[in-house]
Amino acid sequence: MKIISSSLVFKSVSIIVQILLLLGLAFTIASTAVQIVAAFQAGLIYVASVILENVLLIIVFLEVYLSALDFFRGKGRSVVYVIDAMISFVSREIIIEILAPPFNYTDLLTFGGLIVAGSLARYVISRRTRKKIRGRQLTRKKARQ
Repeated sequence: MKIISSSLVFKSVSIIVQILLLLGLAFTIASTAVQIVAAFQAGLIYVASVILENVLLIIVFLEVYLSALDFFRGKGRSVVYVIDAMISFVSREIIIEILAPPFNYTDLLTFGGLIVAGSLARYVISRRTRKKIRGRQLTRKKARQ
């Protein structure tokens, strides 16, 4: 009995995840188009609302897709993309909450706290990455001298 190599399994899972995310993205775009056509009956403001909500959802899908690509390529920036996706998704939820007539202030404050926490995490991770890159550049310059 031959054992399947781990690299083959890893590549297979990578392809399956990418296909599923691309299918989700395609269905989201198709759903957006259908919702936009249906929204024209309710008025232009509703069309703008549908476009805004769905574009942010498409951005979330793209961020998750980039995260998966980086993870499977081993680049290590996948956490940044997940945080970006979280910020985009929470922003979308804030917009949905504001556009719905009776909005809840507690929900808005909670969403705002999530955005602050995500932004802070993104800043800390980006700052740490920049320090590592600068440290490598300084080490290279010293080695050349």
